[in-house]
Amino acid sequence: MTLRLAELFRSLQGEGPSAGTPAHFLRLQGCDVGCTWCDTKYTWDAAHGRERSIAEAFSELRALGDAPLLVVTGGEPLAHPGVDRLLTAALGQWPRIEVETSGSAPPPLMHDRLYYMWSPKLPSVTPRWADTWAHVARFMGDPRTTVKIVVGEGDDAAALQQIREHGLPKARVMLMPEGLTDAAVRARALTLAELCQREGLRLSPRLHVWLWGAKRGV
Repeated sequence: MTLRLAELFRSLQGEGPSAGTPAHFLRLQGCDVGCTWCDTKYTWDAAHGRERSIAEAFSELRALGDAPLLVVTGGEPLAHPGVDRLLTAALGQWPRIEVETSGSAPPPLMHDRLYYMWSPKLPSVTPRWADTWAHVARFMGDPRTTVKIVVGEGDDAAALQQIREHGLPKARVMLMPEGLTDAAVRARALTLAELCQREGLRLSPRLHVWLWGAKRGV
């Protein structure tokens, strides 16, 4: 099978429970969730990007240097045809694999070295927000899933409402500040830090924005 790729690169994982870890990134092309603040809109059109086999993609990543983590992201990777075969093949080459997903499609595979970073959306973000909560039982049934909710200005109450309505265990929920600049992320993070302390939630950084800004290949 072939993959439709947006980009392949090596960097540090900037978000979620593995933030700061050297990682290979395999970004798949194609997404129809349509988040207003999306910083990877170049991945939306499934006809764009480039076509590579799984073996070719892995070879390109390995040529960039070693990393203990593979991050499969997008776009929306779980909507990509054959993503289960991609993940199965990756388990043979990386000790840890993380999949960054909106949750608009259910997890296709579970494994003790496969971790989903499920990022459901809030009502202000996209008309398809409810679709990203449709598979909550499937995601939360896997103890390796972390919930990462991007919270923009004015959405604190909406985030807490969804956490409560879906009965999400707070120890597995990370709130992440929305923002495309270090200044914007920092300002939003300061407010979310207070919320996380009060509610017993975790705060996710955006290290890549702090280090390099919102650009491709980082």
